[in-house]
This record gives sequence, C-alpha cells and structure tokens, in this order.
Amino acid sequence: MTSNDPFPRGVTLTRSPLGGFAVEWNGNFIGWIHASSGDQWNAYLRRDGSSGTPLGRFTQNKAVRQIAIAAGWSETAGGAA
Repeated sequence: MTSNDPFPRGVTLTRSPLGGFAVEWNGNFIGWIHASSGDQWNAYLRRDGSSGTPLGRFTQNKAVRQIAIAAGWSETAGGAA
C-alpha cells in the first residue's frame, strides 16, 4: 500500500444492498463496513456460519485495512495470502 492507495492492494469496496459496503479481496467477500458516527465505520470480518466478527470502529480506510489484515492480507507479501 502506498500513500496514494486508499486501500490495500487487491481490496475493493462495493455498495451493499443492505447498506454500508462489502469489502472484497481479489474478488472474494471478506467483510463489510457500515457508518457509525462522524467519520467512524464499524468493521466486520466475514466468518462462515456466523454473522461476522466485529473488529471495532475506525475511519473508513483503517476499517478496510483492519478487515484485510484479519483476512490474511500481508503488506510484506504484496497482498498475497
């Protein structure tokens, strides 16, 4: 991730029909965020068979990054799992 990249390499946001945004990594759904208050977003890591694991409240970019890291994204590996 460079200072010009809003999100980690391979990670994108897609508006969710349920509100908020789905977080995808190389086309795989890994979590979601939804607005909280002010500039804060609630971040959730997708887990099979559950409603997701809450990761906390962050700015949007930090929330997406936290989901990517929790899903196995590695900055040192250039985004490879």
